[in-house]
Amino acid sequence: MWKIIHNWHRKVGITAAIFVILLVVSGLLLNHTVRLNLQNKFVKNDMLLNWYHIQPKGEVIGFMVNQHWFTQIDSRLYFDKMEITNHIDSLFGVISISDGFVVALDESLLILTKSGEIIEGLSGTDGVPSGIKSIGLSEGGEIVIRAAHGDYLADLEATEWREEEGLIVNWSVPKEIPEDLNDQLLTLYRGTGLPLERIILDIHSGRILGNAGVLLVDFMAILFLLLAMSGVWVWYKKR
Repeated sequence: MWKIIHNWHRKVGITAAIFVILLVVSGLLLNHTVRLNLQNKFVKNDMLLNWYHIQPKGEVIGFMVNQHWFTQIDSRLYFDKMEITNHIDSLFGVISISDGFVVALDESLLILTKSGEIIEGLSGTDGVPSGIKSIGLSEGGEIVIRAAHGDYLADLEATEWREEEGLIVNWSVPKEIPEDLNDQLLTLYRGTGLPLERIILDIHSGRILGNAGVLLVDFMAILFLLLAMSGVWVWYKKR
C-alpha cells in the first residue's frame, strides 16, 4: 500500500507541478495588476480575440464632414482612426462649425476641435433638448437640433435653445463607410477590446476554457489536496 501511494504521489506530483506553476505565475501577476498596468494593456492575437468573440454587437454608423469620418462602433466614437470616447449611446449626426465640429449624441452634444479633440460636452443640465434625433445647419448657417419635442436653434456660446417651426435645414445624414477604413476601425476596436488582465484572470480561474476549464481547476484543487495528504502519508511512513 505504501509503495502504491508513493508511486502515485511521485507521478501525479510531476503533472500537478505544471498547474501549480501556472497558478502561481498568474496569481502573482494578478496581485500586481495596477503596478503592471495590465488593465490598460490589450491582447492583439486574432485567435484569442476570436475565441472571446470580440466583435461589434451593433451596426457601424458613420458621418463624413469636411473629409473627416466620425464613426460609432458600439459605445465607442472615432474621429477618422482616432478613438475620441468609449461611452456613448447613439450617434445622430455631426456638423462643422468655424473652429471645429459639433457631434450630436442621444442626450448630449460634443464640441470638438478641428483635430478631433473634445473641448466641451453639453447635456441636459446645460439646457440641451432631450431625445436628440438629428443635427444640421439652417439656411443662415445656424445650428439646428431636432429633438423629441421639435426643432431648436442652438446658440452654443450662450447655451440657449430656441424652439422654431418651418425651418429649412440641411440635416446631417449617415453615409456608407469606405471598406478600408471600416476594416481599420474594426482592427482598432478589437485591439482594445480584450485587456491582458482578463486573460490572466481567466487562466487563473480556468474560465479561458469555459465551464470545462472551471471544472478542470476544481479537479486540480482536489488533486492538490490529495497530493498534500499523500505527501504527509509518505513522510510519515518513511519516518
